[in-house]
Amino acid sequence: MAGKSSTPSRKSSAPLAQEAASDGNWQAARPRTLVDHAVDAILSAASRGLILPGDRIAEPDLVAKLGMSRVPIREALRILESQGIVTSEPYKGIRLMEISHQRLEQIIDVRIPLETLACRRAIEAGRNGAEQLNQLYQGVAQMQTMMQNDDVYGFASADTDFHRTLCSFAHNPVLSNLWESIARQLTVIFGLSTMGKSMSDIIEEHQRLINVFAEGDIAQMTDEIENHIRIQALDVDYETLITQRRQQRSAVG
Repeated sequence: MAGKSSTPSRKSSAPLAQEAASDGNWQAARPRTLVDHAVDAILSAASRGLILPGDRIAEPDLVAKLGMSRVPIREALRILESQGIVTSEPYKGIRLMEISHQRLEQIIDVRIPLETLACRRAIEAGRNGAEQLNQLYQGVAQMQTMMQNDDVYGFASADTDFHRTLCSFAHNPVLSNLWESIARQLTVIFGLSTMGKSMSDIIEEHQRLINVFAEGDIAQMTDEIENHIRIQALDVDYETLITQRRQQRSAVG
């Protein structure tokens, strides 16, 4: 009598895959590519005023400065164009986005409702406790480190990360995706803002925002978000600063 074949039963998925799916500490590694480096280099130059709003960005110049072929640079510019950092027009080429009073108002009109809603939902759900505050304090600490290093791009990126973290407390991926659509534009604006305002003042504004968030008063938080965003955007005369920087560059060059 033939014996039953003993075939091991297959599990629906590998144990490591199951563990990875349930463990929030697991994150897929994402290697840095030349395109990533090119994006960062362009954003860094823009946030530090090396490339000014309205400046033409030529691929051959980037090839020479970054030591890359045109392929990753072209892809980086395509990504940045999709995010509003650069514009491309026939006969005008690729240029860094303009930062005018009108453009700032447009960004404010989008940013205030998103960040206000994020804070409202977080407070309503009780996600303004020690865990969340610690994440925000870490963000401010990163800004302080970048200030000490006199790293404008690092400071602007830390500022962007602070607000990204704040929005994440809403646990609303649609909101976060909408906010991400302007995130890199904000990084450039945050960097240029340091030309007209001290980093220590900007850090103080963020510490005040944390204090109000911790209090959990939605009406007060709504007012603080409005003030924080408007002050940071409109307390600096970007158009004058950009004109002055362009004049200084022309005098040197």
